This record gives sequence, C-alpha cells and structure tokens, in this order.
Amino acid sequence: MSHPNSAITIDLTHDVICPWCRIGHHNLRVALRQMPGANATVNLHPYLLDPSVPPEGVDLRARLAERYGATQLDAMFDRVTQTGASYGLKFDFAKIRRTPDTAISHALILAAPVAKQSDLLDIIHREYFEEGADIGNGAVLQACWQEAGLPIAQAVDALADMAARLRVRQLAAAAARTGMNGVPHFELHGAGGDVVLQGGQAPATILAALKKVAG
Repeated sequence: MSHPNSAITIDLTHDVICPWCRIGHHNLRVALRQMPGANATVNLHPYLLDPSVPPEGVDLRARLAERYGATQLDAMFDRVTQTGASYGLKFDFAKIRRTPDTAISHALILAAPVAKQSDLLDIIHREYFEEGADIGNGAVLQACWQEAGLPIAQAVDALADMAARLRVRQLAAAAARTGMNGVPHFELHGAGGDVVLQGGQAPATILAALKKVAG
C-alpha cells in the first residue's frame, strides 16, 4: 500500500551546464507534480564536470573538441536537442559559446532556501541553454535570483563569498571521490527504501522510483 504523505528525500547531484542534468531535473519536477500529496524535499548537490575551467570561462566547442573530438559535437548537440524537445525543453546550442566556471552558480543555488533552489536552477538552466547567457557572470546570476523572487541583497552577499565557492569545489571533489562518474545522479530515500538513478531519466521512471521509496 502506498503512503503518498510519507517523507521522501531526493538528493540530486548535478552540474549547472550539464544538459542531461537539466533534462533530469525537469523530469523530476514533472514526476513530483504527478504525486501532489508527496512530502518531498529536493536537495541539490554540486558536481563540476570540468573543475579546471578558469573564472572567465573557456570556449565551449574548443573544450568539448579536446575531450570528445570535433566530429562528435554536432551529433551530441542534436541528441540533447531532440531529447529535450520530447520533454518540452528547448536547447539552443548556436547561442552557447562559452563554458563558464560553474562554482559561482552552484554557490548561489546553495545560498537560496531549499524550497526555492529548484526554481532558481530552472531559471539558470533556461538562461544558459536557451539564451546562451554567461552564467559565470554575477550580474546574470543576480537577475536569475531576482526572477526567483528572492531578495537581491542575499545574492550580492552570496556572489561575493569566495569561501562559498571553495566549499562548492570541496563538495564536488568529495562527490567525485565516491566513484560517481556521471551526473545527474539521483538518490531517493523514503520509508519504502532507497533508489539510485543515473542520467536524464524519463518522468515515468522517476515517478516509479518515487512511489517505491514512499512505501
């Protein structure tokens, strides 16, 4: 027998510039809306796909070509774009020119109240993946924070907090040391047990896992 009101905790490890993380996070929110009685808390945890990116960012295509080969890029972009479209998400890689240092955006997300973090992440995802915005830029991130309905003074403080960025790097390195070799990485916990999911899972897959851990 399912108990939709039992507490569910979802730990989602992600990187802000990971397109599959955007898909996975979006589909998690879709799944949660299909469990309106669920008492669910989503905790976002930082992961850095490329910790070596400098504060000013790097050229996206040059960096991806180094890692995967230039001939693979169009196919990679097309696959993400088509998968995203199947879930109602837009990806415009023609607009995305830079890979930012994501430690700053992770630090801002963690400075937000837990109940607002997913909303803020959605906005940051939209700005990066649809508008090609530089989400390593403090002014861009402040605008995202304000759009999420949060007090601007808190964003100013969070963006100036270098210790918070260092903490993000420490948390991301700790996640990598666990053997986590890809994101998004979901860990769902509830009275019915624990479920681990990897990748940009479909809403139905996530919903089934949520129902299982709910007990």
